[in-house]
Amino acid sequence: MKQHLPTTLITGGRLEQTNSAITAYFDEIRYSISTGQLNGGLHHTMAVRNQKLTFHINSEKDLPGGSVSEYLSEEFQQVDIPIHFATGLLTSAAMEKAVYICKQANNTIVEVIATGGFDQTSHRAGNGYFYEEKNGEYISCKEKPIAGTINLLIFTNKALTDGALTRAIISITEAKTAALIDANITSCHDSTLATGTATDGIIMTIDPNGDILTDSGTYSLFGDTLAKAVKEAVYQLATNDNSSH
Repeated sequence: MKQHLPTTLITGGRLEQTNSAITAYFDEIRYSISTGQLNGGLHHTMAVRNQKLTFHINSEKDLPGGSVSEYLSEEFQQVDIPIHFATGLLTSAAMEKAVYICKQANNTIVEVIATGGFDQTSHRAGNGYFYEEKNGEYISCKEKPIAGTINLLIFTNKALTDGALTRAIISITEAKTAALIDANITSCHDSTLATGTATDGIIMTIDPNGDILTDSGTYSLFGDTLAKAVKEAVYQLATNDNSSH
C-alpha cells in the first residue's frame, strides 16, 4: 500500500515524491551529513534526494555519466538544483512504499523517511566480505551491489556540532540494527540475525539556525528521539510488507 508523504516537513522544507525519487527542497541553506557518493560527508545543502534506479545495469560504469555521482548530478540538474548544494542516495527500492515517521520530545523534532528491502542484501556485520577495492576497481567473488537498500532521509529542527552530527550516525545505525533484530530479519547468506544490509545509506539534515547540541548519543533526549524515529521507520519496512526491490 502506498503511503503518501507529507508535502511539507515540520522541520522546514518541501517534499516531492515521484515513482523514481523522494526529494526534499530547502528555502534556506541547510547542513547535512551524507553517505552518498555525490557530495558525501559534511556538506551545505539546498536539496537532498533518495533516487531510485529505474533500469537494469550490470555495473556502475553502465550508469549515465559512468558513475553514481555523475548520474545523481544529472538527475539534480533536471530539477535545477545547484550540484554543489545537493547530495543524494541511490536505491532499487520502491518510492511508493516509503515510510514516514515523526517523533517529538519537548521542542525536539525528528522526521525520518525510509525506503528499503532485505531479501537480496541483508547481512550481519563481520560475517565475510564479497569484494575488495584496489586502485578504484572492485575485485570481487560476487558483483558489488550498486544501489542502496535501506536508505534513510532524516531531518531535525536542531543544530548539531560536527562531532554530534557524526556521532548521530552511530545512534542511527544502532536503532536500525535494533529494528531488524526485533523484526527477526536474517542474513540472506546464512541464518544469523542481520545487522543491516550491504548497501545502506543515510542523509541527516540539520537546521543551522536551531538550538546547538553537542551530544547525539542515545542517553540524550535528542539521541533517544532520533533512535525512536529510525527504529520505528525501519521496523515498519521490515514487518509491514513495505520492502521491495
